[in-house]
Amino acid sequence: MTGRRRKTLLLALVALAGLLPPVAFVVISWYQTVQDMDAKLERYASTVLDRADEIFGNAESTLAGMSQTLEPRCTDATYQALHRAAFESIYFQEATLIVKGVVTCNSNRSNKSSQPVVNPENLIVPGSGIHISLPLRLAQENVVSIVIHYRAADNAMFGLHLNPVLLGDPVRKYAAADQVTLAIQRSDGAILSQFGLSNALPLAEMGGNRITLKSKRYPIQVIAVGSPTWVLHHWQQNALVFGSLGLLTSALLFLLLLYLARHQFSAGASVEDALADGQFHVYYQPMIDTATGACVGAESLLRWHHPQLGTIMPDTFIAAAEESGFIVELTKWLMQRIVNDMAALLKENPGYHISLNLSPQHFDDPKLLADVKSVFGSRVSPTQIVFEVTEHQLIMNDDNKALEVLQNIRAMGTPIAIDDFGSGYSSLKYLSRFPFDYLKIDKAFIDAIGTESVTAGLVDTIVQMANQLKLKTVAEGVETPAQLSYLRQLKVDFVQGWLYSKALPADEFRAFVAANKAYMAGAGVKPRPARV
Repeated sequence: MTGRRRKTLLLALVALAGLLPPVAFVVISWYQTVQDMDAKLERYASTVLDRADEIFGNAESTLAGMSQTLEPRCTDATYQALHRAAFESIYFQEATLIVKGVVTCNSNRSNKSSQPVVNPENLIVPGSGIHISLPLRLAQENVVSIVIHYRAADNAMFGLHLNPVLLGDPVRKYAAADQVTLAIQRSDGAILSQFGLSNALPLAEMGGNRITLKSKRYPIQVIAVGSPTWVLHHWQQNALVFGSLGLLTSALLFLLLLYLARHQFSAGASVEDALADGQFHVYYQPMIDTATGACVGAESLLRWHHPQLGTIMPDTFIAAAEESGFIVELTKWLMQRIVNDMAALLKENPGYHISLNLSPQHFDDPKLLADVKSVFGSRVSPTQIVFEVTEHQLIMNDDNKALEVLQNIRAMGTPIAIDDFGSGYSSLKYLSRFPFDYLKIDKAFIDAIGTESVTAGLVDTIVQMANQLKLKTVAEGVETPAQLSYLRQLKVDFVQGWLYSKALPADEFRAFVAANKAYMAGAGVKPRPARV
């Protein structure tokens, strides 16, 4: 072998040695990304399947109870049972009795009684258990409905109407954001509900990873399909991590990956820089006692005033701070600002409180309790701080870990609120297991008050449920006197919204409190302190 050939071989070996580590780690990162996607899909599918099992289980037990206690004919007792089944549940729109293919009784006592059933799916009398029909758009109401049937006699059955949209409520908006499509199918392959990234494209035409989970209780299955775009995007992220060991062999690769890394984490770095530059400000959204109109505290909200871009919405920078892990430091800064802004006001008004949000990263922060104690110390009573968590945070975190953190916070005397209730899983599991003191009703339900929306009547059910669990209720986004009047009739404890005030800087909030107290005193009404 000549020297030239040896040099060529040596250069080839050096090049191979330089390329193999990055290539190997890139391959490893690909498999890791696929595993991450499969784990995410399984979690989504499992959450939706649990939801479907819960709803269909609720339907089966309700229908079985009616079948065992009622005769298959339309009496006052039958109507009352149908009415309770439909209007005391957060799931079902209507309950019916069908005899010989004719609706003889329904929960609304509407003109649909004594009408023949034309949909063949709704004529199937199950031999045992329940029969789940395909979604059907009802022409008169313009509502899509799944009918769940249970046998009452040879030619009679009870039925419950379910809006298929409810089957996807646990993860609908989160699945779309994660580029995941979810479908609930019957065992015959018929689609009951499809949502997420795509609610129209047939499953067979979708590429990407998919997971199928079958119910052990009912003839249904959940299919979760991940977008190839998501896999590609997150593979690029993982490649930066796994490929870091290969940077030692290639200066060019090092510079390229450094460039990509800077772009990847630029949003999180910008948040840190903005905090250091004093671009973050704290605003306070007043909370009002519904019965008296007295201000009892506020929710603290972060605002980012960028010198070039103007006001940046919290959804943008909070997500960046969470992704970078900086949210823990940002929340600690917020707690310090609350002390500086509101310590004197809270001391003068022992019944007032200020709330702030916890992020999923706080459940993994071993210093959280120590930070809370050191920041608030003796200047602010622990009973005057309320920590808010969302349902999504509980769904996407380990229950036991989150429960331990919240129990430790509650042991200090600090109340806990579940925020945006109804926009996520809405499972009683979280309400009954976690030490909540407040239930904050999502603005979407308040907006539906007085409308013909399917969700318009759910505020009543949510408030009743909160009362049974001895939770104080807070309605978010109250904007009209009609909404306030309705909430007062329901005896909702507190309200927030532009009807009273938008979120205010600290000095303007203190002025609002002073004006509110003066008005209440002039009106002869003594402000009622918030119960803790």
